[in-house]
Amino acid sequence: MTHAPQPVEEPPTGPALAIAGGGVNHVLELARRHLDMDVALLSEFVGGHQVHRRATGDAGSFGFALGAGTPLTQTYCQAMVLEQIPNAIGDTNGHPVLRGLSATAAATIGAYVGVPVRLADGTLYGSLCVLSHQAQQVDERDAKFLAMLAELVAREVEADLDQQGTRERMVALITGGDIIVALQPIVDVTTGRTVGVEALTRFPSEYGPPDVVFAAAHAAGVGLELEQMALQHAFELMPLLGPHAYLAVNLSAQGAIALVPAWAERQNFPYDRIVLEITEHAVIESYARLRDSLAPARRRGLRLSIDDAGAGYASLHHIVQLVPDIIKIDRSLIDGISTRPALRSVATAFVALARDLGAVVVAEGVEHHADLRMVQQLGINVAQGYLLGRPSADRTDLDRWLTTGPAPSSHLRAVLGPRNRAKPPSVKDELPRPMT
Repeated sequence: MTHAPQPVEEPPTGPALAIAGGGVNHVLELARRHLDMDVALLSEFVGGHQVHRRATGDAGSFGFALGAGTPLTQTYCQAMVLEQIPNAIGDTNGHPVLRGLSATAAATIGAYVGVPVRLADGTLYGSLCVLSHQAQQVDERDAKFLAMLAELVAREVEADLDQQGTRERMVALITGGDIIVALQPIVDVTTGRTVGVEALTRFPSEYGPPDVVFAAAHAAGVGLELEQMALQHAFELMPLLGPHAYLAVNLSAQGAIALVPAWAERQNFPYDRIVLEITEHAVIESYARLRDSLAPARRRGLRLSIDDAGAGYASLHHIVQLVPDIIKIDRSLIDGISTRPALRSVATAFVALARDLGAVVVAEGVEHHADLRMVQQLGINVAQGYLLGRPSADRTDLDRWLTTGPAPSSHLRAVLGPRNRAKPPSVKDELPRPMT
């Protein structure tokens, strides 16, 4: 710890951290008050400097400033970590090492208690210390108390470092644009014809599955940027779909509010060829705000779908509040529907609800012939799943889905019934009319 810290002239090498959480300040204030000191400081050792990250109390009276750095060789805390001084010193002027440091006199440091802050893997992050201008009685018990608090601070620091690392990884992903869009057919099961495709974002394997990546990006504050990039890649595929298939894209409620209104700035944007899927799991803080944000686009032809319906408690609330054009029943309610009456009852309820709303029901996760036959018997005429076509980034699969249909097997054709070879209706005929 020293007097008159100077800004670090060159960017420090290492994980510089600006802790945002109020929890750290609470711990610092607890330490300062319990030990009856004038200031409590959390500092990071980085680039050969001690950089003050958080402080409570009268830091200015010591000449300390957040974000400022002092060479470690001039600090109390470096000496403490190197065990050149004890953790608790009641009178710094009487200590042979400290009385020679300029900080002792210039910053009028009378008493000091400091402990290292180490991360879970043992890495030294920096120090937690408390100081007073006047000499006072402190001992090893005070140091042990501060060490206990340092463990709490280390957890906060580590969480912030993890989030900072995640943000850097997400920014690199967004900047590099290193994603693939896989498509999966959405099929009219009465004819076997592909009426739409869902765009599914795929990331490099080291980032993890899509839901994990998007959640991490939102937690790191760059979720909208990642959703925007995924949308842009999906929209680039629109010319490949032909005139009779729609493109389904996924957005969080937050993403829909922020991004959909900007579509109006695009010339000749094909609203009536887009289905916006909002997952049942999405947290919607304001249904009114979401409805208002989507209303202009829906009036121009945008279809709204509630994805994963039935997978959680919010399904019915989402549907009632948003009045979607499409309800996609979650695969957990479709897989095994041919043998489980309870699943049939739930699906039937969604079919009835959709009928009242003028919406279309889509069965997700269809993987078995018997389940496909059952959804047809329940009045669900649109389906999606591995049985009908796996997600694929191979554009030849897309060509086949749009021309000959997604399912070439004679057995599946028998399940679907005879193909309608007449000119396919437009996507407007397949889905409800735009909201007016």
